[in-house]
Amino acid sequence: MASQLIQCERRGSVAVIWLNRPAKRNALTTAMMWRLGDLVRELGRDRRARVIVIAGKGPHFSAGGDMGEMLGFSALDADRSISAWQDNLEIIERSPKPVIAAVHGAAFGGGTELAIACHIRVCADDARFAQTEIALDHLPGGGGTQRLPRLIALGAAYEHLLLGQPIPAADAYRLGLVNHVWPRDELMERTMALAQRIARRAPTAVRYTMEAVRAGLMAPLEVGMRMERAMAALVGDSRPARKGLEEFFGKGRRAEAKPRPVRKARRRKLR
Repeated sequence: MASQLIQCERRGSVAVIWLNRPAKRNALTTAMMWRLGDLVRELGRDRRARVIVIAGKGPHFSAGGDMGEMLGFSALDADRSISAWQDNLEIIERSPKPVIAAVHGAAFGGGTELAIACHIRVCADDARFAQTEIALDHLPGGGGTQRLPRLIALGAAYEHLLLGQPIPAADAYRLGLVNHVWPRDELMERTMALAQRIARRAPTAVRYTMEAVRAGLMAPLEVGMRMERAMAALVGDSRPARKGLEEFFGKGRRAEAKPRPVRKARRRKLR
């Protein structure tokens, strides 16, 4: 069942994961979260896939966790479900392949948590983000209180988490929550264009760039700089990096090389 509700489509070197439960506004069950994590892990090992896009079918990205499933949860059941959310969103966050969230309509509760676990977020002009848990006297369990303050200003994160009011697309862009806001009917086309541009970069350079950012954020600046230096040297010794330098300098030399002037033959004077 979860395999039907979370589907994967290949578009060349870009893999699109679709949340396919539009009748329920793509609300995510625990089983769907495990399916989502498994897919991202598999794509991380797939050499053909260079970028992953997560999008929702129907009028919304995701309304978050399935409230019907949670209604009868005991404390132990809730802990297991929250663990599923945290574990699988961490798989997305730690993916060696870039993951782009393409958001339209509502991204509420766990829908926002899914989006902010991705490396890049883009959205349609009708998108709305919200950590709505506070309205039910709950708090986020899928990383909302941890990732949101790391993405936007701390005061803005507090205000949103304590009010739970939706953030429109324009405000999400102003706060730095999303990279781009596009018209709804152009969202997937533009998202795919962005994904394909990234997919053309050398996989080794992309992977280690992401690892340097991720590891550096968890360390003091001095330690992060040392890791960056080591990774830069490692990537610089790869075949794509050497080829890139050769092509760069080859083009430079060709541009610098000037054609030798053609000498005109002298006419001999007849005596």
